[in-house]
Amino acid sequence: MNVQWLRTLFDEAQTNRLPKAPTFHIGDIIHGKIEKINEDRTALVRIGTHMLTAHLQSPAKEGGAYTFQVQQASPLLLKMLPQTAKMADEESVIRHFRLPTNEQTKALVRWMIDQSFSFKTNDMASLRQWMQTGGEKEAQAIKWILMRDLPLQDDVFRSLVALQHDKPLYEQRMMLAQMIERLPPNETLTKLASFLRDMPELSSFSPERVYQLFKQVIKQQDESFSLLRSAAAEATGELKEEIVSLFERMKAQQLLSTNDAPLRHLFTQFPLLIGTHATDVTIQWRGKQRENGKIDTDYCRMLFYLTMATLKETLVDVHIQQRIVHISVINDTPHLSSYVSALEPSLKKQLAEHGYTLSTVHVKVPERAPTKKRLLVEPFSYKGVDYRI
Repeated sequence: MNVQWLRTLFDEAQTNRLPKAPTFHIGDIIHGKIEKINEDRTALVRIGTHMLTAHLQSPAKEGGAYTFQVQQASPLLLKMLPQTAKMADEESVIRHFRLPTNEQTKALVRWMIDQSFSFKTNDMASLRQWMQTGGEKEAQAIKWILMRDLPLQDDVFRSLVALQHDKPLYEQRMMLAQMIERLPPNETLTKLASFLRDMPELSSFSPERVYQLFKQVIKQQDESFSLLRSAAAEATGELKEEIVSLFERMKAQQLLSTNDAPLRHLFTQFPLLIGTHATDVTIQWRGKQRENGKIDTDYCRMLFYLTMATLKETLVDVHIQQRIVHISVINDTPHLSSYVSALEPSLKKQLAEHGYTLSTVHVKVPERAPTKKRLLVEPFSYKGVDYRI
């Protein structure tokens, strides 16, 4: 499977998550706009989405945009860099922080500049190490870390790279089960092999069955973490590497899920049998929690991504507002609209039985990616959804 399906992550600009207030260290390079010069000679500086008060070492004009170097973190003391040292392009940033000079690093730094990220000395040291290979997966992992305010730690980075495994999840699980079964019997590994081969089945697309399946998968995933950790401790060599890879891949789902009350964002992926067809299902859910801790099902958004036997790669985008359901199906199968229209009355009836009103079902043809190879972190939006096949 092409790893670019991971671009179906919600458009980060639409997540309504408040970014954490930035913290700085001596030597960090930041871009800021002077919003106001105060009477005490401090300045109100806009850095990204934050407004900070800082002491300036040299005169500046209100409304001016400058590149600063942090001289002191608290209180914040900024030194204005001369125009010739302004790092407004990827080449100057790469030279200053001694980053690898490959195309992926250039594109990633360009994206960071466009998104108004600060260049922190400690952060750039991690990027210097991670981008040595110049890989697309590494660049995408770094983007997720930065946009979601995740810790710049090796284990977090490895998990987000593992999420982009070249094999579908169900293939990786079957391959690992076969490796285990070729070994002498071991209680932990035998139990793991059984878990890996136990693939959920979807016999009906009724709301009740989908809901039951979802609860079952979440429970199994929670139970699998300790099993995978124990199995990794007992394994060696290539087997250990594969177990760790699967563990990190599943851990990434937790990292990309957030619970910033009252907002909640869930990302999960699991293998599924639909009839005799095996596929991976990716679900993203975003909504609010009520005061009692329960999910508010009157207002939420869901994305379902899967590869089906006939329809192939399909994205279903579901918006629910005041229990009114709007659905978009992104797929390029010819004449799909007529098939969807035929099924619409049945769907409307099933939703009505659960207190929901179906408003519209639209079929959209996905825009094709250009043939020129491009970095995964470049923005490509479909009404708030990053999507590319």
